[in-house]
Amino acid sequence: MLKGIIAQFKALRPPVRSLVQLFWIYTLTTSLTSVFIQLFLYQQFSSFFVNVAATAIFDSGIFITFCIFGFVASHLRFNIKYGFFWSFIFMGVTLIVLLNSDTTLLAYIAMGINGLGNGLFWLTIHTFELSETKDEERDFYSSLLTTGTVMFSVLGPAIATGLVYVSGTLLGWGDYTLLFLLTPLIYLLGFFCFGNLNEYRPMPIEWRDVTYFMTERKNRATQPYLAGTALQEIFTTIILPLVVLFVLGGVIQVGLYATAFALFGAVCVLIFSQYRTTKNRLLILGFSTLALAVANVLFALHISLITLMAYGVAGAILWPMVRVSIHVTDLHTMESIGRRGRDFYPTMIFRDASMWLWRMTGAGLLLGAAVLFLQQKEVLSVGLVLYAISLVIVFLGARLLLKAMERWPQ
Repeated sequence: MLKGIIAQFKALRPPVRSLVQLFWIYTLTTSLTSVFIQLFLYQQFSSFFVNVAATAIFDSGIFITFCIFGFVASHLRFNIKYGFFWSFIFMGVTLIVLLNSDTTLLAYIAMGINGLGNGLFWLTIHTFELSETKDEERDFYSSLLTTGTVMFSVLGPAIATGLVYVSGTLLGWGDYTLLFLLTPLIYLLGFFCFGNLNEYRPMPIEWRDVTYFMTERKNRATQPYLAGTALQEIFTTIILPLVVLFVLGGVIQVGLYATAFALFGAVCVLIFSQYRTTKNRLLILGFSTLALAVANVLFALHISLITLMAYGVAGAILWPMVRVSIHVTDLHTMESIGRRGRDFYPTMIFRDASMWLWRMTGAGLLLGAAVLFLQQKEVLSVGLVLYAISLVIVFLGARLLLKAMERWPQ
């Protein structure tokens, strides 16, 4: 099986291979830091509110570069290819600023810069995914991306845990010093992957693109799906690291937990990549989202070490399946619901603006839970239930959207 997968990867066209490599660099650095950024914020300021507010600022940074800059770039005809370079610069600088954050204001600034970098990365990677990949190769392409994500979720937390131990316990420099200083160096690898990419200069976005996105019936049908995907993103980002920290009690334990279950997930997604087709995307999405939603509700009802272990197994199997299905659905729909005679770019910009609004809604729900429930365990349980609800919305929204596309073809 592995030999065949390697052969398929080598057979990909050079621009597509470069996209895979750039995404893997991004996911490696993200796997090193994303969970630990949430843990750093919580341990530094001991406030669930700070975690939610910082994540909302991070998401707003994504909105600024993905949507606002993306709109401006279309009118100035910027070459979107250079977004990779600047995104890596911003994300690397973020960790240096965050490491020196001794006030919430500085932490918020760091998270905002991180959001700007992430927004540029996603604007660029989505642009080239849609301009360079073909629909028939996207199931394998998305499986490669998710396999890399899951495999790096093994390697990343393992390395990060080792760096935390050496930095905090052996050297006495503070838990996060080595991690936040060494991770930016990995972004330098991306500078060797740009050569195979072609230029992409978007056409100016027109007012008719705006009204089309807001009024056309297929675009209206996509809103529940966008709501579900945006909500589950913010819930997983904030809730999952903190619930693991709540049960296990320490940063190193969280890293070991993440490492232990990620390898199993990588094997699962590789196996399923051989059986994915354009015909069974919705079936796989439905099974995985609904099963993971049930696992979240059961875990929320009784948060303990035993249920955390069981939840880890369920997540290792189901989350990669959800992730691949969401990714290929995103790519398929972004280029299929735009205005006739126009490419994917305007839809991509407006779609992310809509998702930003839903992410802010999710942040508001978590802040509301923190106000209503004073006990940390209760807040985390509510967050897990909200995550379960968002997964159900993802499936129902995807089903509605794909049926609408069949009913009202372009």
